[in-house]
Amino acid sequence: MRPGSRYNVGMESGDTTWHRNLREVLERAGFTDTNVLARLRVRDFPSLRGGDVPILLHRTGGGSALDTLIRLFLVEVPCDLDALRDAIRPMDIQGLAGAGLITIEGSSARPAVKLLPYKNLFIAFDLPSRLLGDGRQDYVMGIGSSTLTLAGLTIRKPSRLTLDLGTGCGFHALLAAHHSDRVIATDINERAVRFTRFNAMTNGIEHIECRTGDLFKPVQGHAFDLIVTNPPFVISPERAYIYRDSGLDADDLCRTIVREAPRYLADGGFCQILCNWAEYAGSDWNAGLESWFAGTGCDAWVMRSECRDIATYASTWIRHTEKGDAVNYPERFGEWLRYYDHLGISHIGAGVITMRKRSASRNWFRADEAPDSMLGPCGDGIANGFLLQDFLDGATDRDLLGARLTLSPDARLERSCSPSPEGWMETALKLRLARGLAYSGDIDPFMAGVLTLCSGQRSLGEVLQDLAAALDSSPDTIQDAFIGIIRALVGQGFLLPEGCRFEQ
Repeated sequence: MRPGSRYNVGMESGDTTWHRNLREVLERAGFTDTNVLARLRVRDFPSLRGGDVPILLHRTGGGSALDTLIRLFLVEVPCDLDALRDAIRPMDIQGLAGAGLITIEGSSARPAVKLLPYKNLFIAFDLPSRLLGDGRQDYVMGIGSSTLTLAGLTIRKPSRLTLDLGTGCGFHALLAAHHSDRVIATDINERAVRFTRFNAMTNGIEHIECRTGDLFKPVQGHAFDLIVTNPPFVISPERAYIYRDSGLDADDLCRTIVREAPRYLADGGFCQILCNWAEYAGSDWNAGLESWFAGTGCDAWVMRSECRDIATYASTWIRHTEKGDAVNYPERFGEWLRYYDHLGISHIGAGVITMRKRSASRNWFRADEAPDSMLGPCGDGIANGFLLQDFLDGATDRDLLGARLTLSPDARLERSCSPSPEGWMETALKLRLARGLAYSGDIDPFMAGVLTLCSGQRSLGEVLQDLAAALDSSPDTIQDAFIGIIRALVGQGFLLPEGCRFEQ
């Protein structure tokens, strides 16, 4: 994996025995995410920082095989050849070097890749130092926060055929393989495709097919039940990095994926895109997005997770690739801001787009803020959100009043109290969901009581009658406000329509 090098030995030859031996060596050493995090005493891998090397070396000074592998592939420090030889028996050090995992310098081995344990997988990708060298253009990114966000939101229904578009190191393809009969992983970056092939073989996954090419060109004629993509979505004036820069203006790449994906979806299939989009002063952030989906034959749900002003956005991404380059930073920062000003962009939005192909009826579009918390895998929450929006989109107010709703078993009511001369005084009530897409919001005591009437035994119209009587009002007077609140609670999953078959 040195700049300009190619995989050989196990990586290019298709030697499944070599990969199986590597996996067995890693497993025997206890090189799992749980063991590694416990040894390093950190809560997650993003917590590892370059400045922590001395303390990480101290915590891995026991000389075990696990210590050696952590130092080499995660702390990224040279390792004594004899220690490495002991750690990987019966494998041969020259095999690791020939495969591009290490380089040998005298009596030491240096890492040539990152090798990360994630749950029951081993994932190889580029060292961050590659961004500082001649090979930075085809740098292959590992598992970052955006990667995990998309993974956590991916719908994990059984799939006959899944596409990981812009696969990178193959992380999403590997996860999809567990619920897919077949996975195709594509990338315009040939090194990324080789990484994915290596990772699939190391993890013993045989039904991932790797193809090189731009966007959907490598999969002409296929229809997928699931498409997942973490594309080079960064909105920038540069074309320096394949993993980051699309080569298109503004958010044209993500827009292109939205427009082209439906041609490659089976009816009922989902496409999920991690996305950045341009936002403009004086316009609602979702106003321009809705036009992306017109005529696609897909329902679409956009969840915005963050919004950054252009200065913060530019600074974040420049520093991501140009660590320590203080000399050129002002010039590049100015170039990025001039680019945004030329296009009229004031902010950059970020989030996940989920599309579902449904050509038999009128399609709907939904755009809202993502919940503050996502508790555990949320793919079922996304799938259920489509069912709930189907219900809302097809229900008139009259239909809704005739429906029977139940309060979600994941709903929780939390009370906040403050001390007073008379004792504890309730100051706030918050309604939240305890699992998945953990929406939350303040609610008044009266409405909290009304929700307990939604038990599936009575129609919503009957609940409205009781509410009006309690308020000494007529149902017609409060119906519009009541329906608006109910629609919002259904959309977020607090109230569930009777008869809908939800994923658990």
